[in-house]
Amino acid sequence: MPRLARSKVFLICLLAFVLGVLAASFLAIKFVYLYGFLLLLLVGFFIFWFQRTWRIITLWGLFFVLGMIRLVLSEPVISNPSHISFYNGQKVVVEAVVTEEPDVRLDGQKLTVSVIANKTRHPDRPAVLGGEWRDPIGNPRDPSTPLRSARDDDKLKGRLLIKTALYPQYQYGDLLKITCAIEAPEQIEDFAYDKYLARYDIYSVCWRGQIEKIGSNQGNLIKAALLSIKARFIGAINSSLPEPHASLLAGILVGARRGIPDYLLEAFNRVGVTHIIAISGSNITIIAAALLILMQSIGVSRRRTFWLISLGIGAFVIMTGASASVVRAGIMGLFVLLASQLGRATRATNALVFTAFVMLLINPKILVFDAGFQLSFLATMGIVYISPILQNLAKRWPKLFGLKEVLIATLSAIIMTTPLILYQFGRFSVIAPLANLLIVPAVPTVMAVGFITGLVSLASSAVGSVIGWGAWTLLEYIIRVAEFLSSWSFASLELYSFHWVFMAALYGVIGWCVFKITVKDTRHKIQ
Repeated sequence: MPRLARSKVFLICLLAFVLGVLAASFLAIKFVYLYGFLLLLLVGFFIFWFQRTWRIITLWGLFFVLGMIRLVLSEPVISNPSHISFYNGQKVVVEAVVTEEPDVRLDGQKLTVSVIANKTRHPDRPAVLGGEWRDPIGNPRDPSTPLRSARDDDKLKGRLLIKTALYPQYQYGDLLKITCAIEAPEQIEDFAYDKYLARYDIYSVCWRGQIEKIGSNQGNLIKAALLSIKARFIGAINSSLPEPHASLLAGILVGARRGIPDYLLEAFNRVGVTHIIAISGSNITIIAAALLILMQSIGVSRRRTFWLISLGIGAFVIMTGASASVVRAGIMGLFVLLASQLGRATRATNALVFTAFVMLLINPKILVFDAGFQLSFLATMGIVYISPILQNLAKRWPKLFGLKEVLIATLSAIIMTTPLILYQFGRFSVIAPLANLLIVPAVPTVMAVGFITGLVSLASSAVGSVIGWGAWTLLEYIIRVAEFLSSWSFASLELYSFHWVFMAALYGVIGWCVFKITVKDTRHKIQ
């Protein structure tokens, strides 16, 4: 083995951890076996201490197994009667707190709640669920086995997803008494809905239940305050702008898509600009890259641009309620700025892998079961590795106030995310490059004017309405462009069956092309 620098060894260790998480996502291996492998590798690491090659290989193996263990440990113990998922298939009566902002739709609302207590009572037994007590592995209770105390039975944990009517509406922190027949989430056609919910640690769902509000203000005070500010801000925007412009502005600023009409959402989907109203790492990555380029094109220094956009991303995360997915999206947006500061692709690679390692350490399920996480990293990789190649090819193009760079950054992200989008969603937007070129440069101005409109409207809706005319003009432009381009019959292609083998092949071709062009450019510079 050639002698590797310590930074390379450490980088491969982190990659091994990521691969371990990936392997454990598809292979069902019991913890006891993984623990045994871990002990063997630890012993081998010390045995080969003086043999550098084998010591490093053993170290990589340790990180691989640690990645597998991390995913296994993130799974709940379904056989534990203190976890709500143990009672899937039974009727329960529980107390729970709304721990996420309710997902309000036109046909109802979805509540994510954390169960804190069991309130079911049986005539001759203390605190049981479903009328029949079962042991930790699911077998009916042996009559000779003493019953647990009510105090022990009252203790429950786990998250539950509830779908209920649109009214009455509930808020974050509400304490609810829920009576419902819960069940395990299942795959819906080709959509792995159970895996999708698992990334949020949700293993039980309730579709038809009774809810009684018995308390409020039971959540985190800081998060409750942030969500209250968000609600007031959205209300101020609604008082200053007509629809659908108000809802579109709320979507751009804080990711609130509740009032955006379906026809407009479909238009954005067809032309590939949904990222301006969605909260994900790939979307924030594209917008952060565009802001970076546009601010530098008007003479703002790189250092000042870095801090201004970083503060903007931080404010965005706070305004949206700072949920885990939004925080991850913000981190990816910050990474684009960091990659620009680092300059060299090797440094950016190290930082990107380290970022992935930290995120998977916190929640390993997002690697395979969170398309937003995957798109975030692919978009960032596109901007880091493909943008320099496209910039070199387009160096003779006119700059036009940074529009060329915005197009290149957007194209780079589109190239890297398209194979995954084809596999996950079966849709390809032919018109996306043109749509992004026409719409994305207007987004920073919309955000600035819209944010001022919202702030002023908090104090005076009349004055806010006057300022809002500027935001309305820009929003009208975005809407008209999206509607016009989406009306083209060839704007979007539907691919209903795109096998993962084709996706892997496309990424192989992209990786090979990037490697060859990069090596060729490096040799040319050396000569």
